[in-house]
Amino acid sequence: MSTEKGKGLSGLLCGLSTALMIISNLLAPVGMVIWLDAATQRQQDTDVIDAMIVMVICCTCGMIGSIILAVIAKIKNRQSKWATVCIVISGILLATEILSAFIFIWIASQYHYYA
Repeated sequence: MSTEKGKGLSGLLCGLSTALMIISNLLAPVGMVIWLDAATQRQQDTDVIDAMIVMVICCTCGMIGSIILAVIAKIKNRQSKWATVCIVISGILLATEILSAFIFIWIASQYHYYA
């Protein structure tokens, strides 16, 4: 009975991990593009810049939460392939998200508006 309960909990945690991963990876690029647009205007919109930076940070925390949930699911059910896939994909996507954030920051810092 306990192995069946562990499998059910593992499936639930993997589902939550997958949902967090999808939501974070849909919102993060949108936030980065809006942030870059607000940062490269002549009259910079600091409110939008701040909101988008918070959004990207929340998406990064969501990806870290996704990895944590997948690791807990793997601990609960060692045979879970879904948990392993969630860990690997979340790790790759987190690294990609961090790298793209640094690229967007570099692009915005190189931009010079000439009137």
